[in-house]
Amino acid sequence: MSDRTIWLSCGVVSAEMEELQRRGLIEGELLFLDSMLHMDPQKLEAQLTATLEQIMVGCGCLVLVYGDCSARMLDLVRSYHAGRVAVINCAQLLVGRDRYRQLMGEKAFLVLPEWARRWEQIMKNELGLNRAVAHDLMGEHCGILVYLDTGLLPVPEQQLQEFSSYTGLPWRIEAVSLDTMLANLLAAQEDACSHRQHEEPA
Repeated sequence: MSDRTIWLSCGVVSAEMEELQRRGLIEGELLFLDSMLHMDPQKLEAQLTATLEQIMVGCGCLVLVYGDCSARMLDLVRSYHAGRVAVINCAQLLVGRDRYRQLMGEKAFLVLPEWARRWEQIMKNELGLNRAVAHDLMGEHCGILVYLDTGLLPVPEQQLQEFSSYTGLPWRIEAVSLDTMLANLLAAQEDACSHRQHEEPA
């Protein structure tokens, strides 16, 4: 069995994963699934299962870089003896549990860099929210749009302003380092490799 780590990740954090690999902070093979699968948990689960079936044979440590994005996520972790980041979603992966709790206390709607550029597709096509409905719904449940700036891409100010106008919410930028994400990834990798070692025959 190879000792190479395979990271199966949501594409919403592909730039961040690639940067950590470029810096030599994580090693192995990076595999990404389209972040739009998040909008259909059953479709995401089917794609994850199919991908896991393809890559599990002969791989070393397998790590899922996903939050609670489908009902059977923990079943997949157990079935394929994988590690998984200990977060509920990718926003928490970036900011950490304590800061995430604070932002939720502000009723913040967290915008990741990859999704900032696709907000219109998400709101209009995936969720079917026109401007009036988006204003009402977002205004009832959220207080502000917070763009999580990992520093890897230019801040898409025009798209954020358009998103703000569409939802009626103000927006701000929050700088985010990759340290919290890296710590979560390495903990999940250690867990995954530990599982593999226990499974190997003596």
